[in-house]
Amino acid sequence: MEGKINSSIYIIFMIMIVSCGKISKLVKYRETDTYNKNSQIEIYMVPPKLYEFDKKTIAENYLKNIEYYRLHYPYDLELRLKKAVQVFEDPTEERLITEQLNRHFQKYPKVKYDPANFYLPYAIRTLKTLTTIYFVNSPIPTKEQVFVSTDSIIYNKDASLCIAFLCIEDKFDDIEGLEKRPHGFSSVAMVGYRKHPKDTLRTYPLTFFSTQSDNRKNNIVKHLIELYTTRMKGSGLSGSVYEDKQFKHNVGERGFFTDSPLFMKYDDTTYYFQMYKALGKDYRYDYPY
Repeated sequence: MEGKINSSIYIIFMIMIVSCGKISKLVKYRETDTYNKNSQIEIYMVPPKLYEFDKKTIAENYLKNIEYYRLHYPYDLELRLKKAVQVFEDPTEERLITEQLNRHFQKYPKVKYDPANFYLPYAIRTLKTLTTIYFVNSPIPTKEQVFVSTDSIIYNKDASLCIAFLCIEDKFDDIEGLEKRPHGFSSVAMVGYRKHPKDTLRTYPLTFFSTQSDNRKNNIVKHLIELYTTRMKGSGLSGSVYEDKQFKHNVGERGFFTDSPLFMKYDDTTYYFQMYKALGKDYRYDYPY
């Protein structure tokens, strides 16, 4: 890695790198009470080809996960089961559908949960009746209605860890019988990790903050970056694996990638950022991509 950037009057986060070591885009955050004069920013440059490859990989895998849920989440079976129980009160039909559901989840075990709620919302549409609301799988391929881009990435010293900021644009077609969904944008952050230098990044949801807007693409990403780089310090996630952990660093601050609870070892093979808590138990994220 080529070098690190320290803070002075302004805190400068490197967002995009191009060839010859030049920085083509900078986002500046004026020093506030969150930072004092002794705080240091630690941002490392990576080769432009790696940076572009990582951006492309992260965005493509996000889309692949959405498509996986769109294709394989069994909303049709769940709807049939609900009707068998609540409408027809048919125990035989209930048993048969339950067996079908169990077989389906055995075949597609990764589709059973979306613990961070990062992908499933983009894979479904809503069907309203006079008495209730149902979810159904979107009939349109993900790549035709959802557009994902990796806006920027902040790396650690050897590029084995990073924080990526993504923008998701949804442009759902109007479909007769299904509820209309307005055109909108959202932005999320993810932790990227590779065990070896030549490995492809594997990403994990970062759920402290997210942003949404109906028409301001650039603003939502900028706002999300600002939240993580100025407001993560002192924050916490109650009911999570970090419940008793104290966050003393914002993203990009000196010590963030070495001392943040995100990067503590949960056990011999797992980091905390790879874990989540549900119903009082800890589980490892196990998304398809």
